[in-house]
Amino acid sequence: MKKLIEIQSELKVPKGNVNKFGNYKYRSAEDILEAVKPLLSKHNCLLRLSDEILLIGTKLFLRAIATIS
Repeated sequence: MKKLIEIQSELKVPKGNVNKFGNYKYRSAEDILEAVKPLLSKHNCLLRLSDEILLIGTKLFLRAIATIS
């Protein structure tokens, strides 16, 4: 848990993308992953990402899971 807190406190990702329809800035998952890779190496951690599609009633959802070890 300590390493996760350290990585989160060191992680800085600027909002480098702009949604022209809604006129707001955002950061993409790719931007976040690119910024976190050196921190994972520094703290000797591994980040595993997985996702699955869920059908709940008549609606589809995407569940994304990030696991650090």
